[in-house]
Amino acid sequence: MEAKEFEFNIPISQEQIGSLEIEPQTLLDFIPASQTDKLKEFVFDALGNKDGGPEVGNLKVAKFKFDKAKNKGSFRLKFDIDRRYCCSDTESCSSDYVDFVFTTEGKNMLAKGNYFDWTMNN
Repeated sequence: MEAKEFEFNIPISQEQIGSLEIEPQTLLDFIPASQTDKLKEFVFDALGNKDGGPEVGNLKVAKFKFDKAKNKGSFRLKFDIDRRYCCSDTESCSSDYVDFVFTTEGKNMLAKGNYFDWTMNN
């Protein structure tokens, strides 16, 4: 398996970005639903094992950093991968993340991150 890149284009002002260091979870309020849906599809497509109909959810932002002088920063987007196995009536959940780096220009943030499925497939 190889890492695959995902990009977010987030409409947000410099002032709003500065407040994210205090409350990083609010970044999710600025990401359009269409882009979070694309992220979920992106992770699903990158998974080597599709058993249990994996669904990405419970998104959380952590480790938010912003260098205002360079208009650059980073954050970690954590999420759960839930699976439901109908035949055996069981469920499972695993957690994973994507580390993003971003640049800002005007009222726009361009974030890029790579996802790698760490699940062992023998």
